[in-house]
Order: sequence, then structure tokens, then C-alpha cells
Amino acid sequence: MTMRLRFRRVLVTACAAVLVVPLASHASDADPWDGAWHTSLSVYGWLPGISATMRYRLPNGTIFTNRSDSGLLSKLSGAFMMDVTVRKGRWGVYADLDWVKFSDEDGRVAQVGGRWIGADAHLDTRWNAKGGLATLAGVYTLGHSSQGYVDLLLGARYLWLKGNVGWNFGIEGTGGRFGIEDSGHLNRQTHVTDGIIGVRGRWTPFPSHAVFIPYYFDIGTGSSDRTQQYVAGIGYAFHWGDIALNYRDVEYHEHGSDAFLRDVRLSGPSLTLSWTF
Repeated sequence: MTMRLRFRRVLVTACAAVLVVPLASHASDADPWDGAWHTSLSVYGWLPGISATMRYRLPNGTIFTNRSDSGLLSKLSGAFMMDVTVRKGRWGVYADLDWVKFSDEDGRVAQVGGRWIGADAHLDTRWNAKGGLATLAGVYTLGHSSQGYVDLLLGARYLWLKGNVGWNFGIEGTGGRFGIEDSGHLNRQTHVTDGIIGVRGRWTPFPSHAVFIPYYFDIGTGSSDRTQQYVAGIGYAFHWGDIALNYRDVEYHEHGSDAFLRDVRLSGPSLTLSWTF
């Protein structure tokens, strides 16, 4: 599916969501810091590309490292995203859920048994990946005004990722040079939980306050050596809620000798619809 067609589908979905929102729900009239309970719900279409280096163990114990050749807006074949914030005064709880699937990706065998493979070896691969991200954090509002707000987040993010890689080097016959079969298939999965700390919010320098800049950043560690996420974009506040066009980037880094994830990066544009009630 082309980038244009994928983004068109996201826009159609977003427009349909707008039409089914009851116009009587005046999200902008709500004051989230008035001391009552308030909920903010966001649904969004995210079109991430994936850049990844993943390790697999061959039957003979040799470590096989695959590196993707794809980057931004690669072959995304499925996605689901939403987040919700429940707050009372300055305190609240934030949760975010994402599921993505990539199919028929291009890749390259980068290393076998500790030996790096040069580009002239042509050990190309085809691989699939799917997984989910779940974030749960406590929220405390550091400050708010008519120009925006800033929240402090403290919590955890969970990643589940499964990768399948297949290769066929029968024509070149080069697999034997590195002690692997000329064709084969491997799969592996991992579960990663990290503690995170971050900030998020929105800011508007404009007199009308309708146009705003949303932002989010977190960093963490735990099962992985390091994970981080950032989101930034531009949004517009309507009487029924908000719409924003953002760029989102999520990264994981792990450097253990047998870790499945070495480096994984999901990044791309997202279109977000939000309601507060």
C-alpha cells in the first residue's frame, strides 16, 4: 500500500470519527483543573516506519543478526492506537495502547557469529514484525494557564515484539561462507518492561489560543538499556475537541550479547483526535 493511500485512509477514518461525535459535547468548555473528575480520550492514526537490528540464535548456537533496510513509512499492514487520561485537579493517570504489524520487509544479514558481513555478500532477507506498546503512568500538572499546561509523568512502558526472518541464498550460494545454510527461517519474540519519566503538554503563543503545539517526551530503562519517546506537532482546538498532526518517534536500545532487540525505532506522522469531558 502506498504512503498516499495509507494516509488517505487515516484521514477518512478521522473525518468519520468527527462526524459521529455529538456536537453537544463541548470539550473546550471543560476545565480539567476545576477539582472535578475529567477524562481526555484520544484516538489516532500513526504511520510509523520501522528500523531495526534483531538477533536470532541458529540451531548450532550461532548468533544471527538481521538489520532492516526499511525506514520511514515502510510496509505497515496493521495498526491500532488510543490513549486516555483521567484526572482530578493536578493529579491523574495516563494510559496509551498501540499495536502495529509490518509485513514483507527488506533486510540484510549483518553479522553471523560475531563476524560482520560486508555489503558485497548480498545476504538479503525478508522479514515480518508485529508487536504492542502499552504505557501506564501517574500524572501531576506542574503548571497550567490560558496558554497551555505541562504535566510530569512517572510510570512504565511495556513492549512485546515478535520477529520472523527468512532467507534464501541458493542462487548465490554464499551462506556457507559464513557457516549458515543457504536458506532457512527463524522467529523470536521478546517482552520488555521499562520504568519511564517524562513531560507532556501543550503550548500556544497565539492570541486566539485555538492553534496549539502539543509535545511529549519520556526516557526510561529497565529490561532494555534505554528507551525513549518523543511527540511534537501542531493542533487546532474546536468546540467539540482537538485535532493535531504530530510526528512520533519511539526507540529501544539493548546491547546484551544475546538480546533479541539491539536497536528498534518506530517513527512517523500521526493524526490525533481528542475529546475532554
